[in-house]
Amino acid sequence: PELLAFRKMLVDRYVRPIGRLLFPQHIGAGDDEESFAFTIQYTPGGDVRLDEHRDASVVTLNVNLNLPGENYTGSSIYFVDGDGTRRTFDFDPGVALFHLGAHRHGALPIVDAERHNLVVWLFGRDGYVRMTPYGEGAQLTPEERWSRDRGGGTYQFVTGRRKS
Repeated sequence: PELLAFRKMLVDRYVRPIGRLLFPQHIGAGDDEESFAFTIQYTPGGDVRLDEHRDASVVTLNVNLNLPGENYTGSSIYFVDGDGTRRTFDFDPGVALFHLGAHRHGALPIVDAERHNLVVWLFGRDGYVRMTPYGEGAQLTPEERWSRDRGGGTYQFVTGRRKS
């Protein structure tokens, strides 16, 4: 129960609002109401790499859970642009990446040690993933982007102030 409560808090307070802020043209009302979270462990004797793919999400958060000093060799993350250009990034301990689930990406082979990740996917009801961008007039307002589900799909703007 505590892990589920933590995931809900993480999604409601951070992942959903930041995803909406970064990708307003791709996330509309209901496009990010459900979530799925999992961990990945990359090791030379286990899962060594991740083939190029797209996620089953409208937006993905990927966090390197390694602590400072828990270093490894290899296992860089890459993204493929629309023109086919591959851009590679070192994925250092503590770094978090937000990206559209539809953005092609993968992980290069790990050479030594281990890398641990937490991945959170957001998607619509029943696994729906919208692919078509919203026009400017159809995008969520800033107030709608920074809101939390209060149950039954009703959202309340978060001001940062607590009620007494």
